[in-house]
Amino acid sequence: MHGILLVDKPEGITSNDLVRIVKRCVKPSKVGHSGTLDPAATGLMVILIGAATRALDYLDESRKGYSLVALLGEETDSGDRDGTVISTSDASGLDITRIGAAVQRYLGVMDQVPPHFSAIKKDGVPMYKLARKGVFPELAPRKIEVFSLTTIEWQPPLLELELICSKGTYARALARDLGRDLGVGGRLERLRRTCSGPFHVKDAVSMDEIVQGGAKFLSTRLIGISAALDHIPELHVLPGEVARLMRGTSVSFPRSRLTLGPDTPRLLKIVSGNGRLLILVRPEPKGADIAMRPVRVFNTWEAEE
Repeated sequence: MHGILLVDKPEGITSNDLVRIVKRCVKPSKVGHSGTLDPAATGLMVILIGAATRALDYLDESRKGYSLVALLGEETDSGDRDGTVISTSDASGLDITRIGAAVQRYLGVMDQVPPHFSAIKKDGVPMYKLARKGVFPELAPRKIEVFSLTTIEWQPPLLELELICSKGTYARALARDLGRDLGVGGRLERLRRTCSGPFHVKDAVSMDEIVQGGAKFLSTRLIGISAALDHIPELHVLPGEVARLMRGTSVSFPRSRLTLGPDTPRLLKIVSGNGRLLILVRPEPKGADIAMRPVRVFNTWEAEE
């Protein structure tokens, strides 16, 4: 079994727990996932099964969507409700106009300091392991981008927001920083991932469906690997060229044969006659030609199964 499975993760289990549950249904296939969710978070998990795990690094994760609730007036060391409270303040006096103005300042490209309770590593050690020992080293800010941030409802002390952001954005840090900007502190109360790249939670299966339906049901809900990489342009090649590329050998093409447009894509995909992904190649201009260098080859038996 090979493909992409969209799952609506329930609250209370880890991302790895979800992978193990899926793996029991599709064994002996390899199973992985894209984009970890904290145990308290719910929503979209992109699960990769079989040969699809080889496509993990090439998925479109440029934009992620979340529905989140921030609690204003309280800050914790972890940035969420599971942490130790480090400050409290009265947020009842905040009005929606002031909140809306503050929210607008979080649009665009900015620096964000990650939470200490995160998987980011410091000298090879995950930060959350250091934080559990009471060690909180200074963290360098990271560039993120918020494409949209919309206020849905303000019922003190809870602020509901809809967020579309770049990969690597921490909703916990956003709630923290927004609360500080408003002078009362803040933390994340609830988080639900609604989308990741082209995938949406409305198309996801539930945990109950996985457990009750098993492998037969899951096979009907898989997204093909090539379809999951729809953002990568397709390159049409001859059978002999496919064979050479499958062996890991670069193949040169005259520029006149290719219609790549003014900007050469970073990657191209080669698919079989029935639409199965075979190879990902990287175009490398060489004089009058463009060499196609294989960067990921999917075994024929995997791609055609």
